Amino acid sequence: MHVNQRRVPIFIAWMCFVLQVGFIIHARGTLPDLGIVPEVPSAEELQMLSFGDEELAFRVIAFRMNNMGDTFGRFSALKDYDLHKVYQWFTLMDGLDNQSNHPAAMAAYYFSQTQKPEDVRYMVDYLVESSKDRPHERWWWLTQATYIAMHKMKDNDRALEIAKYLQGVEGIPHWAQQMPAFVHEQRGEFEDAYQIMRHMLEKSNDLSQAELNYMRYFMEERAKRLDEVEDLLRKQQMRIDATRHRLE
Repeated sequence: MHVNQRRVPIFIAWMCFVLQVGFIIHARGTLPDLGIVPEVPSAEELQMLSFGDEELAFRVIAFRMNNMGDTFGRFSALKDYDLHKVYQWFTLMDGLDNQSNHPAAMAAYYFSQTQKPEDVRYMVDYLVESSKDRPHERWWWLTQATYIAMHKMKDNDRALEIAKYLQGVEGIPHWAQQMPAFVHEQRGEFEDAYQIMRHMLEKSNDLSQAELNYMRYFMEERAKRLDEVEDLLRKQQMRIDATRHRLE
């Protein structure tokens, strides 16, 4: 049988074309499983992969954390993220640079907004673990963790546990030191809330007039303690006046 040699390449090209079209029709609904949160390496592996430049490695990971789930034309809902892995990544990032606020900001302002409330605890855990030993430096993230625990997790016990890291820490805003009082008030523990405010009135000499006014409101209206408030405020004002007189 004589075969026209000139037609063979054309026949092969058509067969390839038909096979390609068939493959596309069959596979067009099949998408690659790209995943969302990458697998978490060990601390040792991460150190090795950083090639000695921990700051560069930190920034590369931060960039990936910003964009994961929204690459290659995808848009992923927060409920689809494995927040336990995100927590592990943030912990690893702290091993590279524990002075940066970037992971904490992502945990508090972005990932904590997940549509799965049961996963919020991972972000709260990260905020607490990265901040509790340095409340004078990272008080802001402890206040955020307290707020998220109260209002997203609806767990006032956890919120109080976190807020206590802020109580009595010198050099941070007074309202941050008062966080345990706010949680006690939410729990209906008005006497405990009142005692925290009272202690601050008795010990602090640098309260502003606005802070004094708020503390008066809190103790009278929210802690339900009308007695002693005027006397406490009068003594506080006397201390402030005495301090001002010495400075003059």
